[in-house]
Amino acid sequence: MRPSQKREIASKRHRLLKSWLTFLLLTLWSASPIILNARAGTASETEVKAAFLYNFAKFVEWPPTAFASEEAPIKVVVVGDEEFAAKLASLLKDKKALGRSFEVKKFSSAQELKTAQIVFVPNSETKRFPQTLEVIKNLPVLTVGESAQFLDLGGMINFVVQDAQLRFEIYPEAAEKARLVISSKLMRLAKSIKKGEGK
Repeated sequence: MRPSQKREIASKRHRLLKSWLTFLLLTLWSASPIILNARAGTASETEVKAAFLYNFAKFVEWPPTAFASEEAPIKVVVVGDEEFAAKLASLLKDKKALGRSFEVKKFSSAQELKTAQIVFVPNSETKRFPQTLEVIKNLPVLTVGESAQFLDLGGMINFVVQDAQLRFEIYPEAAEKARLVISSKLMRLAKSIKKGEGK
């Protein structure tokens, strides 16, 4: 790898870490988030996405019926990307949100989708999202993706890269249909808010 490529990768990682830190500072959280290497520029894109997913969970209100019990974990199902699922599980294993721990799995059955609270759809799986959405239609499941078409397909939160920084956009109407309430704090931090039809 050429030195210029190494500098470019290091610069990208530094900007991703900066976007993650900015997100936490803006929301005034004092609790420790995902543990990252203290040295600037060492956070991977997976770590940054994990940090965002962790904090999304703090800004979303699920109906009580979304959980099997008061102690049930927040289930995160990753569609298609086994490597990301494994890394996400490792990063979230000691974390809690809303007083609940996290349980991360790679998608393997429709039943897993139906009992999840968060479903993450990597860019490579966007074409399959309509089928995924059909399974969880009207269920209180937060859908998070990372493609230009994700919100238009009915997704709720979508990762975007702007000026080499990881940001997100929100489609509130999709969340409302699933009986999820997204905090106004999270809405203010979004890069953009997708309006529903006729709005």
